[in-house]
Amino acid sequence: MRKILSAIAFAAAAGLLFSGCSPKSTGKEKREETTSQPFTEREVEAAEGTYIFDKANILDADTIKACNDYAGWLYKEKLINAAVITVNDLEGKLPYDYAAEEFNRLYEGKGSGLIVLINNDTNYDSIFRSGSCLSCISDKDEYNAVYWETKEVFKGDYRSAIMRLLQLGELCPLHVVDNAQVFDSVQLDKIEKSLSSCKEDVTLIASHNSSDTPNEQILQQYYDRKYKNDKGIMFLLDTISGKIITHSSENISSDIEKALKDADALSSKGDYYGAVSKILDALKK
Repeated sequence: MRKILSAIAFAAAAGLLFSGCSPKSTGKEKREETTSQPFTEREVEAAEGTYIFDKANILDADTIKACNDYAGWLYKEKLINAAVITVNDLEGKLPYDYAAEEFNRLYEGKGSGLIVLINNDTNYDSIFRSGSCLSCISDKDEYNAVYWETKEVFKGDYRSAIMRLLQLGELCPLHVVDNAQVFDSVQLDKIEKSLSSCKEDVTLIASHNSSDTPNEQILQQYYDRKYKNDKGIMFLLDTISGKIITHSSENISSDIEKALKDADALSSKGDYYGAVSKILDALKK
């Protein structure tokens, strides 16, 4: 099957490939850089759920398992609502719109989404991103990944092709999940570095909860999803209520309890980064 790479993706990828070369590189090294991209599969545990939907029946059992396990790792560890769909018929829809509808169907359009569409209808593969995946994965990153994914598909290596696109999820932070997209890149980096340095495993989720589901229930679901039998602390910042709540398998310290009150005062005014900074300071004590 022949895949077509869009002109914009090719141009963006070409810009990546032919810029920023080290002056010490030889001509041979430069040629290798333009024809290959390092790719290593991460070792992950078997996933509990189903994240690969091979409607086109083009994937073998080993590919489905490997990609499903990796998507499950993104779902659990990065709290990314990931999925891969292969199709032979877009039902008259644009590839991106089809992927977006699949995200709504699978995840009710909620959270940080990364949906990979392998499109055998019009031969333009597509990626739908939302939340953290929209903030932390640039268009340039996506175009480059699609460029190399297309090369893998040309060779019939769907496993590497799909893994390469799913691997974009690793550009998202491990400890802060900005579903509401309230932090800029500098703030996200500072929050991630601060949480990464904590003795405890701490995760912050920024949410825009307009549903009827209480924030406490949403936080519990995320906590069980990531930590399950492990210990950790999780915070949920809701931009609708302006409140920050927390859940942990351990007792919450008095410093954190005080910080939550101070954080609520700032969060209710829309100063979300200032609110989170109060909590980060308390975690250092």
